[in-house]
Amino acid sequence: MDEWLERQAPLDAAVANALIAATPEWWKVASPVADRGQEDSQERMTIVITSPDGQPEPVSPTEEIYVSLYALNDFFRERGTIWRSASYSVSQEEHGDWKYSVQFTY
Repeated sequence: MDEWLERQAPLDAAVANALIAATPEWWKVASPVADRGQEDSQERMTIVITSPDGQPEPVSPTEEIYVSLYALNDFFRERGTIWRSASYSVSQEEHGDWKYSVQFTY
């Protein structure tokens, strides 16, 4: 595995684990989208968490989600690439394990 991917994997896992911890236990799928922006000299991140299954309960991003995403952002900045948006998807499989995927927009 590429060195950058080896370093990125635990950062992505931290985001996914923070998301799983923040969602109600009856949610089996969650999709947060983090959008980065710049206002004056301040970097800003907006995070919206939804349920593709249509769960109506709102889920607010926790401190752990923000910390994990900012750590991921810093890693990308170190690499010389800055993403504008990160879309995660976490889902619980039948036997109870969770899996995640992520897609970045640059």
